Amino acid sequence: MTDEKNKKGDGSIEPMEYQDDENQERGNWTGKLDFLLSCLGYAVGLGNVWRFPYLCYKHGGGAFLIPYTIMLIFIGVPCFFMEISIGQFAALGPVTIYSNMAPLFKGLGFANFMASSFVGIYYNMIIAWTIYYLFASFTSHLPWSDCNNEFNSECELFTVCFSITDYKNCLELRDNSTENSDAIYHMGRCLSNDDDLAKIRDNLTHFYGCTFEEKFYNNPLDKTDGVNYTLPKPGIYLNSTDCVEAGRENEIQSLFDIPNSKRRTAAQEYFQKSVLVQSNGIEEMGSIQWHLALCLLAAWIVIFCCLIKGIKSSGKVVYFTATFPYFVLFILLGRALFLEGAIDGIRFYIIPDFDRLSDISVWSAAAVQIFFSLSVAGGGLITLASYNPFHNNVVRDTVIVCLGNCLTSFIAGFAIFSVLGFLAHELGVDVQDVVQDGTGLAFIAYPDLVTRIVGAPFWSFLFFAMLFTLGLDSQFAIVETILTGILDFAPQWRGKKTLIVGIVCIVGFFCGLPLTCEGGGYVLDFLDFYAAGWPYLFIGLTELILVCYVYGIENFMDDLYNICGFNPGLWCKTIFMFVYLIISPLLILVILIVDWSQYTPLTKDEYVYPWAANAFGFVIAFISILAVPIVAVYLYGSTLFENSKNHQMSDALKRTNAELLRPTAEWRKNADRAKRQDARNGNNESGFEGRDNPGLVTD
Repeated sequence: MTDEKNKKGDGSIEPMEYQDDENQERGNWTGKLDFLLSCLGYAVGLGNVWRFPYLCYKHGGGAFLIPYTIMLIFIGVPCFFMEISIGQFAALGPVTIYSNMAPLFKGLGFANFMASSFVGIYYNMIIAWTIYYLFASFTSHLPWSDCNNEFNSECELFTVCFSITDYKNCLELRDNSTENSDAIYHMGRCLSNDDDLAKIRDNLTHFYGCTFEEKFYNNPLDKTDGVNYTLPKPGIYLNSTDCVEAGRENEIQSLFDIPNSKRRTAAQEYFQKSVLVQSNGIEEMGSIQWHLALCLLAAWIVIFCCLIKGIKSSGKVVYFTATFPYFVLFILLGRALFLEGAIDGIRFYIIPDFDRLSDISVWSAAAVQIFFSLSVAGGGLITLASYNPFHNNVVRDTVIVCLGNCLTSFIAGFAIFSVLGFLAHELGVDVQDVVQDGTGLAFIAYPDLVTRIVGAPFWSFLFFAMLFTLGLDSQFAIVETILTGILDFAPQWRGKKTLIVGIVCIVGFFCGLPLTCEGGGYVLDFLDFYAAGWPYLFIGLTELILVCYVYGIENFMDDLYNICGFNPGLWCKTIFMFVYLIISPLLILVILIVDWSQYTPLTKDEYVYPWAANAFGFVIAFISILAVPIVAVYLYGSTLFENSKNHQMSDALKRTNAELLRPTAEWRKNADRAKRQDARNGNNESGFEGRDNPGLVTD
């Protein structure tokens, strides 16, 4: 509800619910913990549960923790601190904050907006998957617990559905019954009658076929002289582990269970064949899967309901969504640590492979994960901080959120690697071979675990409720970033925020519909790779250049003093400036250069994305990246042209630089408001008095 008296001079309308806030134009958080929990919920997301552990075992186990910690100290914490500080100081969203800090960097706001929009589309699709699994958990028998469904494969070319529970029951039957001593687990079930066994015996090349890699040596006469290359050829399994060249079928004396490498868990088949109905590639998009489309609609409806009043509603929801995942995580950790084989997974997790530290891709992955983990450069932190009171303690919040986020990842690693060790023990494979991608860790490994826990439907519901709340927190901030960008750009629409929220959610739903198609899983991984990786690194680098070199590191430190009295000693100040001016931007720049120079086409398991898809991925990535230089060149050229009409070129250049590289009056507006408020309240502890601050307009 609005009131005619609340109309502003610029035509915007000041909502009634903001009347008691310090910032009556945009509003503030209603409670002291609202921002902290929102920030923690935004940072602690799905990436902590599956992406961090996956990167650990992909990049040398415990060795990954070394570059991860270094990147946290020299990139993550500085960028996190910088973003919430400037957002709180200016009380502006990412679309407008950069253009007011230095108008030449106006394109950075557009980059933030576009990056958040792309991520928000596919992130809500993951939330839709969790909703589907939540409903699937309301049953006495989980549908992914066995291979007796219509979609399960009896025996495809290289994979066979494999249920660990049924496999163990078959082993018990074979060991304890003389009549079924020839029983084997194959075709998704335990086979003991003669007809089924004869079917396998009559077609060994089909049921035990494999791909044999023949090695060709530099010197055929001396096979110790290195391997030149390998060539895949048709092969045959002689037992559950050994694949040899074809033609040796006669060496198979007796039938045996599904070979280890052909085993595809029932949970994996359920995810790929029942939930996603996954096609063979992005070229085969197929039709919309309506069960996923309805779940996606439900996800956007939840987002709409939680954001209908902006931070006034989402700030209350996070009291539950930011704390509930920890409750579930510790319960699962306590259960997972006592699983058979869990110690193997933990050993892989904490014992580093130091040889991997020489691989630059490990360091690059650590840096990207820090941006994902702390949600830096996505615009969400600036958005959340822009609703803070001016004198909120950003140093305290940075320490709590950064430590809380990274400790969550570390603790989640123990729970997840315990599960991976258990599954590796059950499947008879190495830990690193249990799951092939990050998505599979959340929607394959854990669902498979809960099928062997008493009360499996309850534990399944609890786990996916945790994933749902983890994703919801992050999606709140992503969508709020988009909303704040729109409303800061067009403040006259603030009185119609409910309508704007509805429009954003509707557009997001329709943009996400391609992800519900049969090829949607490929599109999701495609967006995750191109929309969030390079753009976020580039945005982080540009933010550091803007704040430290254009706006000025001294001005930034003065602003920090005015916000919360931040005034480090000489040594701390020197280290602070060295990190911001040299270490942080240099690390990001090196990582970007290495990533681009070592680029390889995107893959998903064995599938290689076509060149057209990768080319389109570059377009998506560089929409955000090129927005910064393109807008800068346009603004500089047009401003210089206007100034050159009335001034000599040298004076025109000076005026152009002054207009585009210095803060606007809007940048200092929130600080001015806080200064006047402090003066009225007689508060001189904030740092405004007795200190010359070039970043602040004085009365």
